[in-house]
Amino acid sequence: MKKKKIIIIAGIAVVLIVAVVVICMNLFGGSRTGIDNKPEAKVNGDSRILVAYFSWSGNGQQMARWISEETGGDLFRIVPAEAYGEDFDSCADRAKNELDNEIRPELSEHIDADVMAQYDVIYIGFPVWWYDLPMPVWTFLEEYDLSGKTVIPFFSHNGSSNGANSVNRISELAKNADVLTEDILSLRGSSVAESEKKVKDWAAGFVKEN
Repeated sequence: MKKKKIIIIAGIAVVLIVAVVVICMNLFGGSRTGIDNKPEAKVNGDSRILVAYFSWSGNGQQMARWISEETGGDLFRIVPAEAYGEDFDSCADRAKNELDNEIRPELSEHIDADVMAQYDVIYIGFPVWWYDLPMPVWTFLEEYDLSGKTVIPFFSHNGSSNGANSVNRISELAKNADVLTEDILSLRGSSVAESEKKVKDWAAGFVKEN
C-alpha cells in the first residue's frame, strides 16, 4: 500500500513538472536552444525599408531574412551586448528579471542617426517573451527618433497569437510613429520553418499597398 502511494505521488509530481514546463514555454516561447549572437552586415540606408529583429531561437531571424528578400529592405539584428546564451531556463529567468525590473540591456550594434533617418518603413521582429516585448527591443525602440515612420510588427509565439502586450508596447515606445497594429504577422514558433510563402506574401502585400 505504501509503495503504491509513493508511485502515485511520484506520478503526480511528474505531471506537475511537465505542466510547469509547458506553461513556461507558453509564456516565453517554443524553442529550447538559442542560436549565436552575431550581427548582420552593417546597414547603409540604401533602401527606404529597414527589417530590424531580435531573435534568440532563430525563428525571428528566419522571418526577417524572408521579409528582407521580398521587400529589398536592409537587415539589422538587435544584438544584446551580453548574449542570452543557449540554455532555455537561464535565458527565460534573465528575460523575466529584465521585464519585471524594466532593465534595458545594452546593445552591441547600432544604426547611425543619419542612416536611420532615411528609412520610411520599419519591420520590427521579435519573439513574445512573458506576454510582452523582449527588453532588447525596448532598448532599440527608445534609441531612435521614429517620428513619422511606419512600424510593422512581426513575431513568433507559442500561444500568444495576438502578441499579448507586445504590440501595445511597441506603440508606447515608438513615439510618434505609425504602428500598424492591425497588420501584424503572427506565427507559432513551431510553424516558422514551413512558412516562407506566408511570410513573403504578407510582406509583399504590404509593399504593394504602400
